[in-house]
Order: sequence, then C-alpha cells, then structure tokens
Amino acid sequence: MIFRLREAKDKGEVEWLRHLEAAGLPVAPTLVLGFQGPNSLENEFYALANLPEQIRWAFKGVFGVRIDEEKLEAACAQAERLMRESYLLPERADELRQALPDGPLLVRYAGEAPFALEPGKQEALWALKRLWASRWGVDAVLERAPQLSPPEVPSLIQQVSALPDPDEDLSILASHALGKPIRVWSADGKIVWVAEA
Repeated sequence: MIFRLREAKDKGEVEWLRHLEAAGLPVAPTLVLGFQGPNSLENEFYALANLPEQIRWAFKGVFGVRIDEEKLEAACAQAERLMRESYLLPERADELRQALPDGPLLVRYAGEAPFALEPGKQEALWALKRLWASRWGVDAVLERAPQLSPPEVPSLIQQVSALPDPDEDLSILASHALGKPIRVWSADGKIVWVAEA
C-alpha cells in the first residue's frame, strides 16, 4: 500500500523514477501509494466509505443517449463532496504520517503534473484527499466518459521545497539512463517528475 520508491512495483513513471534512482541520478525522496488492485490505499478509502455505490447512485441517469449536463454537474459536486467528507482509517492515516518525511511535500498522481505543494505531513494528507476528489470534477469525468471509474494510477508524495521546473541537463542524463527521449522537471537539484519527450 505505502512504498518507498525503490520498493514500488508500479509501471510507467514510477518505474522510470526507480530506474533513475538505481542508476545513481538524484531523485527526490518519493513515497508511492500504489494502485495495485484492492489493496491500494485509494481503493481502501473508496471501499470503507462505500463510495463506489454512492457515486454510482449520484450518476444515475447522467449518461444516456446524450449527457444530461445539469445532472452531470450535480453528480460531480456530490461525488467531490463524498470524497472530501470521507476519511482514511485512523491507523492508515497514522501509518502514512509516520512514513512521510518532514518538510514541504508535493502531492500528485504518477505521470501527471504536480497537484499541491504542502508545508507538512497533515496538510499533505488533506491534499491527498483533494487529489483523489479531483478525479470527480466535471472535466475529469467527461474526459473518461462513459467510463465512470477513475484511472488506476498511483499517488505520489515527494519531499521537495519548491514546485519543479524543466531541467535540460537532467533530461539528457535521464534520457541516456532510460534509453529514450525523456523530459525531467527538478527541484532542489533532484528529479521530481519524468515524462516522455
């Protein structure tokens, strides 16, 4: 559920970051909340609050021959509210809090741009719930419609002091290490975000 980067088995950007760290490149300390089936932290969050069933009911009648825009907006607002008002298991929140490093923390989905830079552990936990809730915004739902379930992507929490910027030098090194054209964004001289060029 909660993995250090070197222990994470997720593919895509997580695998690239793990490979770059193993190759000796500077990678920001990264905690991976793997989305590996029913044992993922996000899935547990959904299941314990009975969110899939409640969200299904909220979206009933939205997708037909045409999309009912009024119902869509109401359903998205309801889904986001359900996400914000639900809680992680207290022991899981404690486990995550203990695993997090001190200092500013960047919260985002793997393969996606930074979502929030927070000053500490508790704020990062709140941002994590907001990140998960962001999958239920109108634009996000329309992007995957008629599929209702959000994509299964691991959440990342990274120790950085600022939002990352494009880094040409590290992009060249990362491209050599991975054997393909790669773009890198870094903060504090460490790789934070990696994407195909």
